[in-house]
Amino acid sequence: MKAIIFDMDGVLFDTERVGDQAWRQAAEEMGFAQIDDAIFRCRGLNRNDTRAFFEKNYPDFDYLAFHKRNHEIMAEMLADGMPIKPGAMELLQWLRQEDWRVALATSTGRESTMHHLESAKMVDLFHAIITGEQVEHGKPDPEIYEIACDAIGADPGLSFAVEDSPNGIRSAAAANLRVIMVPDLVMPNLELRELTVTVQSDLFGVQKFLEKFGDL
Repeated sequence: MKAIIFDMDGVLFDTERVGDQAWRQAAEEMGFAQIDDAIFRCRGLNRNDTRAFFEKNYPDFDYLAFHKRNHEIMAEMLADGMPIKPGAMELLQWLRQEDWRVALATSTGRESTMHHLESAKMVDLFHAIITGEQVEHGKPDPEIYEIACDAIGADPGLSFAVEDSPNGIRSAAAANLRVIMVPDLVMPNLELRELTVTVQSDLFGVQKFLEKFGDL
């Protein structure tokens, strides 16, 4: 069986930049100066782990108000449609034609995830959709990828994961998947390259790689 699991933000949608902009705007409105460090350290974490990070490192900061405002700003920015990454729809449709089992493993909450996928008309292209609330600890913990593999009946050691962030790559690698990195805001260093089977510049490259894999 051919199986593959995708991250969402930064892989299928060009939402990492939008998210960073929303975080910065909300932080500026609330007078929070350390937001760039928080963005870097929270990238790929689910809501619970992000909240825990703020409560530990910035206990006097009103994270719940920040999260609410950030969510409002991002919704406004995405009101005109989802910024789909080049090659995303083509890759997902090709995987369906080739009878791959396909899952989504995202730290984003289910409400936002389904909104994004429905806006992009991608919901039916996944056999399973795993979101941040379904795990106790988000990436880099391997739990979300383990759940995704179980959901589609896949052997992790024979399955692929497509990720863009360090926390996501560490999560998939810890779950024993074959990780494909498509860099977005973070370029691969030696550690990340050692955790991946290939680094591709875009999703068109991912499809070409998988086509060659299928011919082996």
